[in-house]
Amino acid sequence: MRTLLLLLPLLLLAACRKDADVVAEQEIRIHFTCDTFGRLEPCGCFTGQHGGLTRLRSWLQEKDREGSSLRLDVGGALAGSHDYDIIQYDYLLKAYDAMGFQALNLGGREAEVSADELLKATADSPVEIISASLVDPESRESLFKPYTVIELGPRKIGVIGLLDPESCPKPGVGLAILGMDEALDRHLPELKEQSDIIVALTFADESAMNLLAKSYFELDLILGGDVGQPAQELTQANESLIGFTTNEGRTVASFSATISAGTAPHLAAPVYDVQLLWDNIPQHPELRQMVVDYRKQIRETELDVDRPAADDPNAIPGVGSTATYVGSAACQSCHQEDHAIWEKTGHAKAFKTLVRLGADADPHCIKCHTVGFGEPSGYRREYGAEKLVDVTCESCHGPASEHVDEMTSGKPKRFKFRPLGAADCTKCHYGEFSRPFVWDEFWPKVKHGGK
Repeated sequence: MRTLLLLLPLLLLAACRKDADVVAEQEIRIHFTCDTFGRLEPCGCFTGQHGGLTRLRSWLQEKDREGSSLRLDVGGALAGSHDYDIIQYDYLLKAYDAMGFQALNLGGREAEVSADELLKATADSPVEIISASLVDPESRESLFKPYTVIELGPRKIGVIGLLDPESCPKPGVGLAILGMDEALDRHLPELKEQSDIIVALTFADESAMNLLAKSYFELDLILGGDVGQPAQELTQANESLIGFTTNEGRTVASFSATISAGTAPHLAAPVYDVQLLWDNIPQHPELRQMVVDYRKQIRETELDVDRPAADDPNAIPGVGSTATYVGSAACQSCHQEDHAIWEKTGHAKAFKTLVRLGADADPHCIKCHTVGFGEPSGYRREYGAEKLVDVTCESCHGPASEHVDEMTSGKPKRFKFRPLGAADCTKCHYGEFSRPFVWDEFWPKVKHGGK
């Protein structure tokens, strides 16, 4: 009896400690993006355009207060590897910070930039940049923080960044991409020790995400990815839930679930939704100002594209082009009827659209609103609105100097423009830059040349 009385306080103390260790159920909500492609705002060429981080900021502000959800980007925020893309990336990082994002993974386009440029561009990022995949080619050491751990109440959410090498066949100078298995094998054991739930931000296609889930039961949630369309519903493979989104900043995906109680938590009762950022969502003024600031900086900065190389980098090796751009005035004298048709189209006002938006010095926009931008004889930003602006004859048919020379000098008529088709239009009329493009509907609006 005496022994039992002595043991009773110890048993009660152990029971109290056990109860204290039990964590109650908890809700988790995640908003995530992927493949933003530099879309700080919708391009603005016409009404009814969706997307842009300017709209995402307003949508998030309406949906839930900052700090009540995890906000993550899977990768592909960067638009490309040009110097103006790197300048814009700084504003993208600031925009994600303003929206309360906790982590950004490095995706395929980020990995196309050289290691030096990427490290410099992300050095002062206000948002955590993660990648377990990008390493030094020689030492194979990680160049970026491989994962982060986010506290959500009493729970800890581990977030690791992955990139499938297949999604970036040519990484930038000074970068190598680990296979996703190797990246996980390196970091998953330590991440598991620190986390209750593990989320893998996975810039990869759907088949690669499914394979990953079947190989690693530790991954509670796989968010992607390098895909053609957003997932309309969650899928489950092995112990993992999989969801993904894309669409160049026009969608945001949301995931919510209950983290089960106890010492072996898992995600229960998951709910998933993909939201299209409709054109009736207002653009947030804070992020709109970032767009203005970016365009002011880009206008005042000398860029590589302002000094086009003597040779067209897209030219066929060994085959040189002698034709140069001459401007639509040189075409008008002989093609007056066609020119009159052109003047009534939106193509004739293309550059004025950029001026109205303050985007007339932004290379992302100029290429589809001028003639031959980036080519040796094409439009340069220093021209302003003086020459080679708008979508004119040579925008589709190509440089016309040889044709004009033959027609005005009496030389033998040897030069021929190549045939045109729908692919010539979809170089600019695609995605957010066009309403759904149908050749048979669009061609009659600009039809000329007797065709």
